[in-house]
Amino acid sequence: MAETDTNQGHRARLKARFAQHGLEGFHDYEVLELLLTYAIPRKDVKPIAKRLIAQFSTLAGVFDAEVQALQSVEGLGAESASFFKLLKATHSQYLNSELAEKPMLASPDAVKAWLRVQLQEKSIEYFGALFADQQHRCISSEILFEGTIDRATVYPRTVIKRALELDAKAIIVFHNHPGGTAKASEQDIQLTRQLIEACATLDIKLLDHFLVAGTQVLSFQENGWWPR
Repeated sequence: MAETDTNQGHRARLKARFAQHGLEGFHDYEVLELLLTYAIPRKDVKPIAKRLIAQFSTLAGVFDAEVQALQSVEGLGAESASFFKLLKATHSQYLNSELAEKPMLASPDAVKAWLRVQLQEKSIEYFGALFADQQHRCISSEILFEGTIDRATVYPRTVIKRALELDAKAIIVFHNHPGGTAKASEQDIQLTRQLIEACATLDIKLLDHFLVAGTQVLSFQENGWWPR
């Protein structure tokens, strides 16, 4: 009983600390520990939180891990593993809803945050687009092409076709570099040029091209990679 009382007191202190100061000063394992207090009742979850960090290194590593990998951690069952996936999916949905509310160029941090959640841990290259209306509010976010670890074959006509289907007036395209190379290649810049030209013929504006490299989300416009 004493051990249970001690554990309950520790849980209460964690929650009170968050209520007063948010996650300021929390270690990564303490964030996981706090979350696990809502998923696993009446149990000391600190050892589980520390095992998660030991195995997956970071919070991002935990949230990006597959359910089966999470379940391999001692003390973490199927429901708790699914709880972490639900949290990540909820965060992604939150960011997606934020994109729909505001013009994308007025909220570049929201675009970058959404892209980072979608692509930062992917092991192969993906190419996609955010399609927007006349006010540059997102009407659809889609992965259009999947490739290999260092290449995805992209067909501009497919991007344009999808934009016409959605009656989109503006587009932001994006892709990732699984190896983490934080620089656009000549092929990336040439593809951007082709997309600009294809969009212009149909009065669609290509607003930007984003590169996700590890935890970095880089704008072609901001980094001088935009074709002249």
